[in-house]
Amino acid sequence: MSDNSTHTEENGQVEKENLGDSLIVSPFDPTKIDIQSKPSTIDQIVARLKYEEIELFSDFQRKSDLWSAEKQSRLIESILIRIPLPAFYFDGTDDNKWLIVDGLQRISALNNFIVKDIIEKKDEAGTPLPPMKLINLEFLTAYHGKTFTQLPRDLQRRILETQIQAYIIKQGTPDEVKYNIFKRINTGGLVLEPQEIRNALNQGVPSKFVKKLSELDEFKKATDYAIKPDRMEDRDFVTRFISFYLIDYKTYEPDLDTFLNKGMAALKDSKINLDKIEADFAKSLNACIAIFGNDAFRKRLDKEDRRKPINKTLFEVLTVSLSKIDTDSIARIIEKKEEVKSSFIHLCNDSDFWNAITTATAEKNKVSTRFEKVAAFLNSFIL
Repeated sequence: MSDNSTHTEENGQVEKENLGDSLIVSPFDPTKIDIQSKPSTIDQIVARLKYEEIELFSDFQRKSDLWSAEKQSRLIESILIRIPLPAFYFDGTDDNKWLIVDGLQRISALNNFIVKDIIEKKDEAGTPLPPMKLINLEFLTAYHGKTFTQLPRDLQRRILETQIQAYIIKQGTPDEVKYNIFKRINTGGLVLEPQEIRNALNQGVPSKFVKKLSELDEFKKATDYAIKPDRMEDRDFVTRFISFYLIDYKTYEPDLDTFLNKGMAALKDSKINLDKIEADFAKSLNACIAIFGNDAFRKRLDKEDRRKPINKTLFEVLTVSLSKIDTDSIARIIEKKEEVKSSFIHLCNDSDFWNAITTATAEKNKVSTRFEKVAAFLNSFIL
């Protein structure tokens, strides 16, 4: 079952979306869950960190080092006084580069305290990164200000030999299964947004291409520079375009998260013409700019109506629909832009269309309704 809302920009520039509670039509086969339980030690995690075999700085946009130095120090103190740590979860699809599903801040603390002390780490400018020093300890106050290598050898050994429980998602686990695991397991202080999970599962060509499109000047201008990239909100918009561009809306089945993950994963196919997708995306955005100006993708019930936030479903349906129209036809639409804007107001006053872009927008009938009505709306200015 889909969550009934998605992340909304704090500045109110993106309309909060009501996805509804439509059931997943084809849930994944639970027998395909393949997670290995692996008893381990902190020393083994440190070894992977030393050789950069755990991804700390991936393009998830889920930031490491969110914990304060005090909170990291309390974690180290907990290990020293033998308080068991919660389990760690990794995506082990690539055994040479594990992705962290749950436990990022704890692993970042181990990296800051141990790895940065035993091997010299440098930032991108080549400046050495100082190791973390313990501060504000509650019980082991004698070790305040100490780095890992300044601790007595028996305490160093106690940390490294501490047993932990690691769960590894094995190679071959289907993407839709991994996506569900990410959503269910991720419990950190900064829970991943759906697009961040999709990005994590589709590294390489898909993640780079989505990022590229989100950085296009046409995208920023069409959305009036209102969409922040902090939690991949911009890439969520792009992924909607790509998914409905590559997969016919008539074949859409809930839930939306799964559909968008399939759309992003489809970019892995070498037969996909990325240049054409980019060109069609830019073409549709330029058309929206030419017609609507800075009011693109915003509901409007009256010419004098106040300017509303950007609506994701309007972005999705307008960009995809315009991307399928040839340039000559788009030129004819742009020539009639005043009439188009007036007609768009009438379209927004259509109760069926309004509901399709406002309430339970992830339901199959709502998706069909908005695409069919926008197609008729645009065709009326071409024929």
